[in-house]
Amino acid sequence: MRALATCLAISLATPIWAGPLDGKSYIIELSSSQYDSGYGNYLLPPLAAEMAKSGMRAKNGPGADIVANIQTDSDVGRWVGSGANKVWIYTISVTVGLSPESYVIPFEGTPVFGVKAVLETPNPDREDELECLIRLAARTALKAYKPTGILKTDGSSCLRK
Repeated sequence: MRALATCLAISLATPIWAGPLDGKSYIIELSSSQYDSGYGNYLLPPLAAEMAKSGMRAKNGPGADIVANIQTDSDVGRWVGSGANKVWIYTISVTVGLSPESYVIPFEGTPVFGVKAVLETPNPDREDELECLIRLAARTALKAYKPTGILKTDGSSCLRK
């Protein structure tokens, strides 16, 4: 009877929908080049906002369970279409990573687990598209978290016309 009461108390204290990241602590890590260049001023706010809504606890310093990082990429573009419909299109991507604190994120920023949101756009410098991609990649990473791997998601919903 006591064992049944203990099991019932534990099951009531843990929501059925609790995910593997619920209650864990996190810290956001920017690379020195992201920080020094000022690029972090664009990267950090949308990532921090999504992390704050995650059910995880922000930790200011070492000892966090999870390190969140962000990497961006863009190609040099290419012509798409023909005639009057010909337009120069860039492929931009944002990868939001979630790694255990014990993992040393390499120079190129590859996380243990992450989500890469990809968008084709005529303007690779749109701040609104960048913010949307960061939020999309972060939300998807937090919902789809698993111990390893990089998932890819379509960022076309972030395209602004």
